[in-house]
Amino acid sequence: MTSKQKQVDIKQRFAALQQRFIGTLTAKADRLSRLVKAIAQGELAFLTEVIADSHQLAGSCGTFGQKALGDLASHIEQSAIALQNSVPQSDRALQLLIELTELFQRNVASVIDTGLNMPVVKQAAEQENNLIWLLLNDALLTHDLSRQLSAFGYSIEVFTDFSACCQALDSTSPALIYSAVELDASDGSVFKQTDLLKAMQEKQIPWMLYSPSDDFDLRILAARHQAQAFYVSPLDIPSMLGRITELMQLKSEQKGRVCVMDDDALLAEHYALALQAAGIECMVLADPRQLIQDILHFQPELILMDLHMPLYSGPELAGVIRQHDALKSLPIVYLSAERDQTQQLKAMAFGADDFMTKPIDDAQLVKAVQVRLARSRELRNLIEKDSLTGLIKHSAIKEVAQLEFERAKRSGKNVSVVMLDIDHFKSVNDKYGHAIGDVVITTLATMLQQRIRRTDKAGRYGGEEFLLVLPNCGRQDAMPMLETILESFRCIVFHAAGEDFYCTFSAGVACSDADYADAEAMLAAADERLYQAKSLGRNRVLA
Repeated sequence: MTSKQKQVDIKQRFAALQQRFIGTLTAKADRLSRLVKAIAQGELAFLTEVIADSHQLAGSCGTFGQKALGDLASHIEQSAIALQNSVPQSDRALQLLIELTELFQRNVASVIDTGLNMPVVKQAAEQENNLIWLLLNDALLTHDLSRQLSAFGYSIEVFTDFSACCQALDSTSPALIYSAVELDASDGSVFKQTDLLKAMQEKQIPWMLYSPSDDFDLRILAARHQAQAFYVSPLDIPSMLGRITELMQLKSEQKGRVCVMDDDALLAEHYALALQAAGIECMVLADPRQLIQDILHFQPELILMDLHMPLYSGPELAGVIRQHDALKSLPIVYLSAERDQTQQLKAMAFGADDFMTKPIDDAQLVKAVQVRLARSRELRNLIEKDSLTGLIKHSAIKEVAQLEFERAKRSGKNVSVVMLDIDHFKSVNDKYGHAIGDVVITTLATMLQQRIRRTDKAGRYGGEEFLLVLPNCGRQDAMPMLETILESFRCIVFHAAGEDFYCTFSAGVACSDADYADAEAMLAAADERLYQAKSLGRNRVLA
């Protein structure tokens, strides 16, 4: 499905969901009316159901574009609570409840007659793009960078003047622009290219700068124009490659996974659709008793949960989630029509992290979720990522292997793991020093991050040893991917002590289709293949 087709599909699904919701309003209004009539006949036990139904409607009506109905449902809820709390029951409160319910019923009929449409969240889909534009005034540096970036799988286009680059932006957009501060004395610095700067800003193209010398005023200008990086001569190419990979991943990586749990199925589906329109993968949790299994299978980065649900409350389910060690740090946000701050704070004391009040505009929902996902990732990266390589730490990558192994066994699909080790790394450290050894390690780490799939995970297992976890991947798929990475890595040129040198790695692959007892056994098998690869002369991948 193309990006345009995807947008049309989302619009159609929003429209269908709107009609389904409107189709339920008559039955819900009639139910409220019957309950209130029973209450008027002395059946006060039905007040609890009126409170629950009106509370749900207060949240869902506003979300589906019917703010007036949502406000009215909220008044019904408050009126029912007031009647429930009055002893003896107040005739005035009962009369107000009856009048509000009748008004709600009339307004529902009006909504159905007029067929009001809900505004649709419009989200432009991003396309995959690995094109980098180079604007440098050093032919040798341009050639060297082009060769290195090509080895990482990027497409390169070279420009020799700013005007040509600006003109090209009229018809296409690169994923990133890497420019010298000045190309030609007659053109002046890049900061004087107002049309180019404006075009990059409008298209939100990340850009990096290169200067022959370090200068504070130039750095201020770079920051003022929101350049993502500033490098000076002599250029630290591995560092720059790592930064490019980081920026490219930010543009192309999954935008997050979110679970939604709400007793109002249509409302939950609407939230999921709004988030999916923004590129966020979403799963609706329908069965509370399957909550933990569904979460472990989907591995969300955030849970949106209603506070008041008929069988189990939000705090009860949050408590169950927190009982599992693997889910203790999973962010939980209540999304409820509850406006009493005392109740909100009380609910958050049971394992939740935040509270959002219904109804919430789709755009606000998306933005709030995006902010929370970004913050969650920052905190998780601080805990889980290796400081040198940015890859997952030893303990965390082993947990990933265990989770994916268990998931593969449940689903019947394969997962492969790869043990990978840089060849003759001790010789690199001994000859060129540990600083250069770190450059080699970070370069391979950057290449692994850039070349593996979005669903794959890479971790630093030891000093120069790495572990890859490849879900839904058998040997026949893992081997060509590793061979391609090895071929690219052996083409990388490293500079030290006035000379160039190259590095290779050896790797061992194990797949869950061999019926291993557990993830540890599969990792041991991959390690054995790695040992065999080294014994056979290194610079190879064995499965």
